[in-house]
Amino acid sequence: MAGAATDPTKGRRREGIMAPPPPVEALLEHWIDAFTRHDLDAHVALYAPEATLFGAIDELQLGQDGIRAYFGGRGPAVRVARYHPPRVTAIAPDVVVTAAHVDFADGETPMPYRMTWTLVRRGGNWLIAQHHGSPRRDPAA
Repeated sequence: MAGAATDPTKGRRREGIMAPPPPVEALLEHWIDAFTRHDLDAHVALYAPEATLFGAIDELQLGQDGIRAYFGGRGPAVRVARYHPPRVTAIAPDVVVTAAHVDFADGETPMPYRMTWTLVRRGGNWLIAQHHGSPRRDPAA
């Protein structure tokens, strides 16, 4: 259909009626896919323009440019090995927070992390407004 949304993170048109937005879990699937494929454009598009990110380095990353620089600096073999199902808590109709363990890998080297996101729904689409990732000391935790 001409003019219909094709981005899987966006609300979908069906016979001229806007379908409900995909669930938060769909955003997670797209994040994992973009991260693992090292597709910076797709990855950064999942973040709100004013998003913040605390990752594996001390500096707070600000906005999509900071997030692009952060994820663009990772090694070519870094991927998501497993993203455990997140706990999703609704704070308001258009705001949720998530918390999960994620197992990254750099080649065969495991990199266990804790991840939290604050997601906002804008125009029917979930975006990451705040992202925190920090290493776990015990991969079994």
